[in-house]
This record gives sequence, C-alpha cells and structure tokens, in this order.
Amino acid sequence: MITGGYSRPYKGLSICGDSFIVEDRGGVLLAAVIDGLGHGYESNVAAERAVEVIKECGDLGVDAILRRCHQELRVTRGAAVGILKVEPGGEGEFCGIGNIEVQSLNGQAPSIFCLAGIVGHNLRASKVMRVVMKPGDIYCLMSDGVSTRGNLKSCLPGPAETVARRIVESWGRDHDDATALVVGFGESALLADAAPAVR
Repeated sequence: MITGGYSRPYKGLSICGDSFIVEDRGGVLLAAVIDGLGHGYESNVAAERAVEVIKECGDLGVDAILRRCHQELRVTRGAAVGILKVEPGGEGEFCGIGNIEVQSLNGQAPSIFCLAGIVGHNLRASKVMRVVMKPGDIYCLMSDGVSTRGNLKSCLPGPAETVARRIVESWGRDHDDATALVVGFGESALLADAAPAVR
C-alpha cells in the first residue's frame, strides 16, 4: 500500500480540528480521517482523541472501532469519522459517520459512504461496507473542508503525500479545516516515488 495525507487548519488558525491516521497492522492497512465538529481547539481535542482510540483498538473491525470512538468522544464536541481497513489481497471494509467522503483517483469508484450523525453525540446506525481494491486503485479519503466539485484527479501524479497536499491546497475551503488522505493499492506510476506514511 502507498499512502500519504495532509491536513491544514481553518484559515488564520494555527490548530487543526481535522486529523488522519495510517497504520500497517501486520500487512493490514488501517486508515481513517477525522473531522472534529467546527474548528479550533475543541475540534482538535475531539479529533486527537479519536486518533488515540483508533490506535488503541485498531485490531477490531471498523464498526467496533467506530462505536468505541462514539463512547470515548461523548465528553468532546464530537466528530465525523471514516475508517478504512484493507487486507493484503485488497479486500476490506469501510465504516463512517458524518461528512467524510471517499473518492477514486484511479480505478473503479468505491461504492462506500458515511451515514448521517456525529460520533460522540448522535450515532443512530452504522453500516459496514465491503471494499475490494485492485492493483493500481487509488482512493482519497477527505473531510468536508475539501470541495468534492474539484477535479481531484488533476493532482496526480506524484508521491501520495504530495498529491494529498495538492488536493487540499487546490480544493480546500478557506473557512474550514481540510484533510486529504491518499491510499494506493499495489504499485502505481501515478504515485511514483511515494513512501508509506505511518502516523
């Protein structure tokens, strides 16, 4: 897997209410994007707590991880959370609540989406969705601070972290935190010279 992410705060602020995580768990990719409600310090608290929880229970299924986040984020203002796990063969699962979106930058578009709600405050239902990534497939997980009307594919080629940064700088909204996390399965000339990012 080739991965890289980039977050930047609401224009004029130095602290970001978005975060992301990428970990290799024995060959299984664990990737997540978190958008703390609103922006500023309290949003950052919620996002960073979600990162801690995901790391603590990353060996669980995506639904179980999300529900653990829901319990632990009750004392925060809450967050949107999208979690992706992909096995070495490309099979995986996704579960998300709130305004996290997943788009394809290359290959077949994944038919996965987040349900409405706020992790930590309003989680009525969650849904685990099957993912099958094929060699050359590239996904981008992003917070709603990135406009999905932008031509994200135009930010290719390049190392994954560079592509993620281009997406945020080109299509990020000034009045919101913005995060893009790029995930490529297998070798890809479109993500040339990329090194796996572990955070």
